Amino acid sequence: MNIYRTVSLKFILLLAASVLISGLLVYVIISSSEKINIFTIIIFLINTSVLVALFLEYKNIQEQRIENLIKFSEVRGYDFVKKPSNNEISQFKKFKAMSKSLLPYGMHAFLNLFTPKKSFEDDNNKKPSIVTISTTIPSGESSATYYTQIYKFEINSDIPVFYLAGGYHFSFSNLFRTKNIFKGIEELKEIDIQKFNFPKNKYKLYSSDGAIKDFFTEEFINLLNSGLKKKKETIYIESNGKEIIFYTMYKRHTLQGMDFFINLFRVLIKSLNI
Repeated sequence: MNIYRTVSLKFILLLAASVLISGLLVYVIISSSEKINIFTIIIFLINTSVLVALFLEYKNIQEQRIENLIKFSEVRGYDFVKKPSNNEISQFKKFKAMSKSLLPYGMHAFLNLFTPKKSFEDDNNKKPSIVTISTTIPSGESSATYYTQIYKFEINSDIPVFYLAGGYHFSFSNLFRTKNIFKGIEELKEIDIQKFNFPKNKYKLYSSDGAIKDFFTEEFINLLNSGLKKKKETIYIESNGKEIIFYTMYKRHTLQGMDFFINLFRVLIKSLNI
C-alpha cells in the first residue's frame, strides 16, 4: 500500500459525475414544461446515489489518511495521537503570533499530533513535534475550515525571540484578523526587512533582540528562497527563545510534503547563527 496516496481516482470520478448530473438535473427542471416528470425523478435518484457514494468515498479517504499517518509515524519514529489532550498541545500555545492567527475565538481544534520517540532521536537530525490545527472562519451565514500543520523544533541554546510573517498574511488581513495577531507580538518591533536579503514583499520581521541582525545567514535566506520556489509556499517562522516553529498558513501537507518540509526546516535551522 502506498502510504502517500491521499485522493483516490474513484473520488475524483464520483465528484465529476455528481457535478455533471446535478447540472443536468437543473437543466431538465428549468427547461421542462412539467414541474416533475419521470425523467426528472430518474436523474434525481441517480444523483442522490452518486452523492451517497461520494460521501462514503470521502469518509473512506479520511480513514485511509489516518491509517497512512499512523504508518508514517511508525516508519519515521514518532508517537501518533489523533486527538491530543490539552496537556499535549500546551507546548504549541506558547507561540503568541501563531496562537493569535490560528486560534480565533475558540473556533479551532488540534489534530494528529506527532511526538518524536526518544529511541529515534539524533542530535544531528532533530525531529520536530508536528500538529495540525483546524481553524474555522465564519463567512456570512456559512463558514470555512482550514488546516495548518505546525512543525516545532527544540533548540539546544538561547536564540532571539522573533516572528517572521509571510506576505500572504498581510494581503488578507481581514481574514486573519491582523489586529489580534499584533496584540500577541506588541512587545516586538518591526525590523527593516531590506537589511536582509529576504524575497521582496514576501515577509515582515518582528523582534526586539539586537542579536537578530546577525542571526539570519545568507545561507539561511538562500535556502528559504529555494524551498519557496520549489513548493511555491510562503513560510511562517516564530521563535520563543528556546524553540522554533515553522508553518505554511492554512496548508496541510501530503506525506511527501511532510518529508520535504521536515528536511527543509532542519537544514534551515543548521544554517542559522546559533
